[in-house]
Amino acid sequence: MLEFSHPIDINALRTAFAEQGVLVLRSFATAEQIAVIRDAAMACLQAREEPLELEASLAYPGAPTSTDAQGGQTIRRLRGMVARSPIFMDWARDAALIDIMRALLSSDSITLTQVHHNSLMTKQPSFSSDTLWHRDLRYWRFTRPELVSCWLALGVESPENGGLGFIPRSQTAQLPESAFDEREFLLPTHSEAMPWVSKAEFPTLAAGDVVLFDARTFHAASRNKTTATKYSLVMSYHASDNLPLTNSRSAAQAGIVC
Repeated sequence: MLEFSHPIDINALRTAFAEQGVLVLRSFATAEQIAVIRDAAMACLQAREEPLELEASLAYPGAPTSTDAQGGQTIRRLRGMVARSPIFMDWARDAALIDIMRALLSSDSITLTQVHHNSLMTKQPSFSSDTLWHRDLRYWRFTRPELVSCWLALGVESPENGGLGFIPRSQTAQLPESAFDEREFLLPTHSEAMPWVSKAEFPTLAAGDVVLFDARTFHAASRNKTTATKYSLVMSYHASDNLPLTNSRSAAQAGIVC
């Protein structure tokens, strides 16, 4: 997986992203930024205010069997982060990040979607689950399938604690409907999916690292096998003229022009 660090060559970044569909930006957020964001995130988790999503509600492999079972109240993600604190809004509108989004999305006007992602993701040691191979566009409905997500690591992320894996170049993959299950997860043993899954990469991230990925890029994650909780902040962006389809979930809440 291609990596960039400061100073970032925007043109090279744009070219690499168009080819790969996923990139890592090392030490993109400062230690000071991470400390502030993480403190605010921990306060939000402690408050347990809606909207939030429980591991048991999705019933992914490894999740508690119900909300009443042991670990059934384990939070998988907090939604609507930019509305919870100016700290998260400041990160979502970070000038350097938005400059990159303008380049990757070939637009001078960038919008943050509040409906998709805009979340604090957690992976608990005892009650986390496996997220199978998927594209985010399975539930996202926009005029054009051109959205980019920014995944910010708030601590170490690795295959051992449920860090995300990606299939580079898969944003262009054309696969038959038979390669997916009823929830639109990729079937890794399907004959046309296997060559793609064999190319998967699972980067190890440090606090402050960012992964940028196309909404069409396949990604997945295992459950957390360590003793410490993993935290990440993820936001998604699109060109302001790439509108959500009317009456779709993507249009349920107005985006924020950055």
